[in-house]
Amino acid sequence: MESTNTPGMVFLIAKDGKVIDEGYYGKANVELDADITKSSNFAIASMSKTYTAAAILLMAENGLLDLEDSVKKYIPEAPDSWQTMTIKHLLMHSSGLVEDWELHDWNKSNEMFLKTQTNEEFLKVHFNQELKFKPGTDNRYASGHFVLGIVIERIAGSSYEEYLEEKILGPLSLKETFVDHPYKIIPHRVSGYFDYDPAIINGPVSGIGNGILIAPVAYGRGDAGIRTTAYDLLKFYNALFTDDFLSDQSRSLMFEPTRLDNGDKVSYGAGWMNWPLGGLAVSEHSGVFRTGFSSQALLVPKDKFVVIILTNLRGSATFTLAKELASLYYPELEKLSKKFAVKDSNMALTNVHLEIFQTINSKKENVNIHMNFPFSYYSKPLKESISSTESITFLGERDLQDQKVEFFGVDIQTLRYYRLNGKKVLYTTVYLDKSDKLVFIDYPETE
Repeated sequence: MESTNTPGMVFLIAKDGKVIDEGYYGKANVELDADITKSSNFAIASMSKTYTAAAILLMAENGLLDLEDSVKKYIPEAPDSWQTMTIKHLLMHSSGLVEDWELHDWNKSNEMFLKTQTNEEFLKVHFNQELKFKPGTDNRYASGHFVLGIVIERIAGSSYEEYLEEKILGPLSLKETFVDHPYKIIPHRVSGYFDYDPAIINGPVSGIGNGILIAPVAYGRGDAGIRTTAYDLLKFYNALFTDDFLSDQSRSLMFEPTRLDNGDKVSYGAGWMNWPLGGLAVSEHSGVFRTGFSSQALLVPKDKFVVIILTNLRGSATFTLAKELASLYYPELEKLSKKFAVKDSNMALTNVHLEIFQTINSKKENVNIHMNFPFSYYSKPLKESISSTESITFLGERDLQDQKVEFFGVDIQTLRYYRLNGKKVLYTTVYLDKSDKLVFIDYPETE
């Protein structure tokens, strides 16, 4: 917190529904010298997408919509290019929509998010932008959950807030969870802060100041609009793990990889990003809000394990920090940079992996890569970064033969750990089947 000038922070770790560690630090409001407490209520920004996704899945279970429905069925005024865009595409970030939060340079001005005063106007902003790709053919994080919030309102005949209160917040007794609005009285509302660095952002102050203002309607959108406490957030996540709230099929859509229209697997589920990591199946989501907040959740769904971090400074709650907290309970998630080089008894296999790293950005076929290897999990910049590897250092391996670990329909037998040496040093884990074919490469850590 000191190194990032973060005013206030909460962390909470739980397993099987029980809190096993928690911490409350710093200030909920700097100007009033008000302390962070268990009741402190944070804006969780994009982590709000998990609530919108749950609401859409509930609607599907109750027959109010079909995930394969065209978005134009509910928003008929949308452009013709949206005809093949489905509700599921919006859920899984495969719609081709832009991320409207990124349509202008916030370092110079936040004009668009001040002058755009209604959801209908925000919809028109999306209508006026060309799709990044044909729906269902690619995967890119976007503001589709904002559009899903509009779909919820069109179907329910009530506001997004009213529907969430009726179907999620009320039934789960989430009494400290709200759809945000700057005029609303929210008990224990935490103030948000922003680091106004004059070298990179045109701001009225230098250093830590109050978060950037946006139009009132933008505070409560379906992609970013939830305010809550760490305990209420945990209560919601615990509900997602049970049959009492969502069906097994809906949970699979949330916590397992999904597919593009051509069958390629991608990490985005309904409201969550799902990754193998260190040999574990993890789900995660983060949130960053220019109003002065950042948040991070890391889950191990099979163990009902949850790490939550909430802060009132934009950008200070990171996946790296959540992973470090999780590693206290899962040593396999410890930083690979802590490992030392060890004697490599299978240099031939290591050289095979070096070639795979260096050619991952090409379409070159390799008999050492398993047919289920999910190339679509890796973005173009990530593949370019991995392919710049000049040499690799073996950091050890782990035998999983007796642990029944499966990813992408393949039994994983061995994990091998590497340092990737190049202009940028990376660390990663590779997953091998019984024939030593490569099944997956972990998202690399930086040094």
